Amino acid sequence: MTLSPRHQGCGYLKVRRGCSIFGRPKPARPSGRGHGLVEPVAKAKSIRPLPSRVKDALGEALQIELRCPGETAARLAGLARRRVPQIVGTSEDSDADLVMRLRDPRVFGEFAVALMPSADLSVKTRVLLADHAFDLMPLPRTESDVILVEARAPARLLALTSFLIREDAFTALHLLHLVYAVFLDRALVTNVEPAVRSGVLRRVLMEQEFGESLRALYACMHLAAVPEREAQAEFRRFLESRTVPAPFKRLLCSIATEEDGGMESLARLAEDEGLLSEADEGSPGVIVNIPRLPVRLAELGRKWAGLRGPTSR
Repeated sequence: MTLSPRHQGCGYLKVRRGCSIFGRPKPARPSGRGHGLVEPVAKAKSIRPLPSRVKDALGEALQIELRCPGETAARLAGLARRRVPQIVGTSEDSDADLVMRLRDPRVFGEFAVALMPSADLSVKTRVLLADHAFDLMPLPRTESDVILVEARAPARLLALTSFLIREDAFTALHLLHLVYAVFLDRALVTNVEPAVRSGVLRRVLMEQEFGESLRALYACMHLAAVPEREAQAEFRRFLESRTVPAPFKRLLCSIATEEDGGMESLARLAEDEGLLSEADEGSPGVIVNIPRLPVRLAELGRKWAGLRGPTSR
């Protein structure tokens, strides 16, 4: 989200000489030393603070983009002034510079991840932060957009995903962003701790409302990204789960048991979800993004299918 024309460039107010921007001046006070005479009021040592849009451009930008109360935005602005310089490696940024920095999903994502455990911020505020990190990531439609998404995904995107899941705020749109990002950078899965990524995978697998294709694509990318032993344990847990329907288990088993490690089926799923076009499929840069499942998952898949038969549920 960008600042509206009404809010852009409003860092200063022009005031005519001799005029007040705070309303009428206070009346003179009786001196008490004369006969009804008044003495001029002494010049105040301090004045009321300027309006927030004059004093705190960063706070105003956060209030607009996060759609949060002004008090919350001011607090986040203070946190950003302390934390963002550590993220970007410079302390020379002005508030205007920080506004631009925080429109980069990589910077905002790292800023948000650091605040997820903070008990000083309300859960609602932390959900807003995590949600906004996803909003900042574009959904690609062309090859050039794909490169943009790859360059701009927050490194610990799954940590934000985990928080949204824990607060029951994870949606199909979040999953779509996650699938696009992980398709382009499998390291996003392993950038977080095993317990965190495992929780994300379990939620995706059990959420039937998200659709089979998107869930299968994410599950296979996840399993292809983690160490093989971890992938085996996750796949076995998935097959033993009572909350995942048998037809979906059968779909993943059929992909896992393909001779090419599921690459052809996953390319088809990626095309169905808009990640690939027919013209992209032969591109070396695209092929490298199509996951190949570990060989040992095929053994588990065949065993599960053999025990249940083609129509068991």
